[in-house]
Amino acid sequence: MENKRKVVITGATGITGSHILEVLNKNSIVELQTIAACRTKSKLPDWYKGETLIGDLLNHSYIEKITQKADIICHTASWAEMNGTIENSINNFYVPTINLINAALKNGVKRFVFLSAISSNPIEKNLLHSKRKLETIWPHYASIIKIEKYLKKVGQQKLEVVILRVGFFTGKNYSLGLLPILLPRLKTYLVPWIKKGNTTLPLINGKDIGLAFKLASLAVFSENYNLINIVGKEVPTVREVFNYLHNKYKYPLPLFSVSFKFAYTFAFFMQFLHKIVPGDPLIVPAIVLLLEETNANNKKAERILNYKPKIHWKESIDIQLAEMKASQKSNMKMNKEA
Repeated sequence: MENKRKVVITGATGITGSHILEVLNKNSIVELQTIAACRTKSKLPDWYKGETLIGDLLNHSYIEKITQKADIICHTASWAEMNGTIENSINNFYVPTINLINAALKNGVKRFVFLSAISSNPIEKNLLHSKRKLETIWPHYASIIKIEKYLKKVGQQKLEVVILRVGFFTGKNYSLGLLPILLPRLKTYLVPWIKKGNTTLPLINGKDIGLAFKLASLAVFSENYNLINIVGKEVPTVREVFNYLHNKYKYPLPLFSVSFKFAYTFAFFMQFLHKIVPGDPLIVPAIVLLLEETNANNKKAERILNYKPKIHWKESIDIQLAEMKASQKSNMKMNKEA
C-alpha cells in the first residue's frame, strides 16, 4: 500500500461518489488506494471493504484529516438544490469546498479533481437567455462558477487541478437530477417545449462518470490546470429524449413551445408564487438553465484522458426509470429536507 497513491473520494455515498468508488474498486487499479469519505458509513455499499473517513466537511478537523491522507482528492460532495437559497449554497457547499482546497494546498495534496457540470459552458460564454444574476437564477450554480474560478487561480500553484464538467446524470443510485424532476411535470401537460426542443441534452450514465474520474486520477497532465467536458456516448436533443420517453414509457409530449425568455419569466413567476403556495413549484429558473445549449462533446476528454464512454443514453434512462419504479414512492423534492 505504501507505493500507491491515495485517492480520497468525498461524497462517496452520493450519485457520483458511489460510481467512482465502484469503478476504482472493481477494476483492481494497482496504482491507487481508495479512501471513501462520507458522513454516514452505513450508506456505503456492503462490498466496500476499504478505508473510510467518516465526518462532515463543515468540520475543519475533518478537512485536515482528509487532506493529510490524500495524494488525490475527487471532490464530489455537494449541496445541490434546484430551488434553494444562496445562503444555503454558500454555507453548505462553497465555503467547505474552498476550505478543502486551501487545506489541500497547505498539506501537499498533489491533485484535486472537481465535479462541475456541463451547464458551466453557456454561463462562461455569457450565452444564457436571462439577464438576471446567476445567484437569482440558480444559487447552487453561482457557487459552482465561483469554485471553478478559484481553482483556476490555484492551478497556477503546486496543486494539479482537474475540473470535470459532467453532463446530466442518468442511471442507478440517483438522487436529485433532471429526469426525476421533469418526469412528474410532463404528466401535468403543462410543460412546454423550449425552443421546440432543439437544444441538446447531454445525458451521461453514472458508470461513465466514474470512468472519467478514474482516468483523471491516473492521467499524466502536461499542465497544472485542466478543464474537461465529460458527456455520454451520444448527445441527443431534448426532443429526442422526450420522444423516447413518450414512445416507450407513455409520458405525454409537450403541447406547445415557448422561447427561453418566456420560460425564464414564467419560472421566476412560479418561484415567487411558491412563497405563498405550498409544495414545489411547477418550474423554477434552474430547470430552464439546464435546457440551455451547452455545445458539449468529448473531443478533449478523449484526447487528454482517452475517455470513451460506454453506455448509450437510452440504456441509461431505462436503468434509471427501472430504479425509480422500484424505489421512488413520491415525487422528488427540489430542495433537501430541513
